[in-house]
Amino acid sequence: MVRRQNGAALLVALVVVAIATVLATLALERSQRDGLRSQSIAQSERAYQYALGMESVAMAMIREAEESGMGQFLLDGAWTEPFEVPGGMVRGRVLDQSGRFNLNALAHPESGPRLQALQQLEDLLAQLALNPNLASELADWLEGTATPRPAGAGDSWYAAQTPAYRTAGRPMAHVSELRWLRSMNDETFQTLRPHVSALPVTNQRLNINNTTPEVLASFSDALDVETARRVLQDGPFNSLEDFLDHPSISGIEMTGVINQLTTQSEWFLAHARVELDQVPRDFYRLMDRATLEADYRYFRMGQEQH
Repeated sequence: MVRRQNGAALLVALVVVAIATVLATLALERSQRDGLRSQSIAQSERAYQYALGMESVAMAMIREAEESGMGQFLLDGAWTEPFEVPGGMVRGRVLDQSGRFNLNALAHPESGPRLQALQQLEDLLAQLALNPNLASELADWLEGTATPRPAGAGDSWYAAQTPAYRTAGRPMAHVSELRWLRSMNDETFQTLRPHVSALPVTNQRLNINNTTPEVLASFSDALDVETARRVLQDGPFNSLEDFLDHPSISGIEMTGVINQLTTQSEWFLAHARVELDQVPRDFYRLMDRATLEADYRYFRMGQEQH
């Protein structure tokens, strides 16, 4: 009887020790996770503060480009020299967004400019050998319509997907929203991305000194890509009048788009890359020339976007 009691007591003791060991291990693992989480948060905050420090550098680059008249060379996405910081380095660059087609022009409150933007986007897609139906799909997406255009897609199509979703019904915050469109795939997105932007305005103002031949050609039915390429190679142009006087342009009807063309940029994307402990973090800030306000609306770790 005594042996049985001793055996039972030993078994209970072993079970208690095992449970205590498991609980101690779980507590230790939880403590380690909490520590790693706190360290990650602290590193992210440090990186964000370093990125904010690039603000003055971006502003200086923009002002220098304006004062020198060489914006197309100073704001072409070239990286600054790395700035060393404890645990890593910081560098930045500025990319001109005013030479790109503003996708949100398809959400203009007036029908005339809205339809004009739709036609221009269709032409741009054709210049890039992409599906022109994407223009109608984007127009439906921005309108949030339940009755799509003949070449578009409405809520009923998106609701039938897995998972189901709906059209936005508002201007785009970022060009990556194009990926939600019915006919969009990664290859198409990568081809279109360097030519488009999603600005927080619905007007179209294209800087002819920083645009691509495909985008410029989409602004006039009489202007083909090769002609546009030859014209841009003769730039930069000091004024819109100089551009319109170019021999390859002077005979082309541009009256309907003159108010959409300019030789100055209004929007820029500031990109700060912070590497701490060999972990890269990318911060993006969309800036307008009038205010240069700080607003890092995009954040990605270890990936580039333009």
